[in-house]
Amino acid sequence: MHAIFSNQYRSAHEPDARFLITKILAFHNGNIDKSKFVQYIIKHRDRRLGLEMDSSHLNYYLLDILVNEFSEAKFILTIRDCYSWLESLISNQLIVLKWQNNWFRHRWINFADFRFGSREKYAKEEAILADKGLYTLDGYFSYWNEHNSRVLAIVPREKLLIVKTNEIDQSIRRIEEFLSIPSGTLPHKVRKNVKKKQFNILSQIDKDFLEAKANFHCKELMDKYFPDVKGFNFLK
Repeated sequence: MHAIFSNQYRSAHEPDARFLITKILAFHNGNIDKSKFVQYIIKHRDRRLGLEMDSSHLNYYLLDILVNEFSEAKFILTIRDCYSWLESLISNQLIVLKWQNNWFRHRWINFADFRFGSREKYAKEEAILADKGLYTLDGYFSYWNEHNSRVLAIVPREKLLIVKTNEIDQSIRRIEEFLSIPSGTLPHKVRKNVKKKQFNILSQIDKDFLEAKANFHCKELMDKYFPDVKGFNFLK
């Protein structure tokens, strides 16, 4: 989304991520109260950055505050099917685990622990996840469902546009109409086929076990937004 808006608007992708993560963890651990958290978001972050487009998955943890405090704001939820989302996420996490900056890597790992839960108990079918220092399928898929469900529940319908990640290029006109900006303001081809390093971890997990976990946590939203995705095989 940042790439779409960056030529015409003050836009950023995950701005101040490490500082925001610190504040999110401090708030959820009870080290700062909500009033101070809100003050940081409004006075120290929003006013300093002065963004028109703030593209960040971290905004999920600010969602109720953003909705309440920024009455004119509009939100775009980019949604991806749970299987390809997890494949990509795991690849990114394995890269993070190899970072040389110990402080930054440690901060991101703490945040991942917060998002995806314990790394202590694994089913035998997901031993590969334990071996790689990753999280359980329950942790991953429950987060996917919670994240998307909470956005749908909290953001007023008239302020929310849902765009499938693989349909961003085809959705530019919809985005312009949703934001009430002139047609042609945004570039009409921005999504590139950037091939990231893939570790193919999911293919090493028992297919029936993987799909059972996905269905348990994600079936309702998957049926609604990705009815053609019937299982992990579509990735192959």
